[in-house]
Amino acid sequence: MYNDIPTMVIHLPNDSSPIDKIGIERLKAIVSQAENKKIQIAFENLTNINNLTFVLKTFTSKYVGYCYDSCHHINYSPDIDLLKLFGNRLFALHLQDNGGKHNQHQLPFDGNINWVKVMDDISDTKYKGATSLEPMNWDYEQLSIKEFLSLASQKAKKLDSMRK
Repeated sequence: MYNDIPTMVIHLPNDSSPIDKIGIERLKAIVSQAENKKIQIAFENLTNINNLTFVLKTFTSKYVGYCYDSCHHINYSPDIDLLKLFGNRLFALHLQDNGGKHNQHQLPFDGNINWVKVMDDISDTKYKGATSLEPMNWDYEQLSIKEFLSLASQKAKKLDSMRK
């Protein structure tokens, strides 16, 4: 592991910009470096399910995997079971709820995501890593940063306790 970084998350282009030969060559270089440094690369779901699928099929290295983003899933591909599709290569989680001012990045349990289902689906994968959040404080401006982080910590612990 390089500088104690076990996993890095990368956003692929949206499906409106399919990965071309230049993109493949760049990804080959990134994957090669990741393998040399023993760093996992987790490609995150956005509006890029075709590109994500292509990359995960093309690069079968044990250092290439998936970052599940719960809110992006609900907003951009709710009819696709991403954790079933890519769960065997799950390296990282970006958990946050759906709703609020920006229709994303709320603290868990404050929006409309079914957390029992999400955590059951995560438990059904082989993922053993951290239960990590990716909220923004857009809907929590009345809280101090310390209060916001304390609340986020409580909610992360609750999610973690829901994993089998």
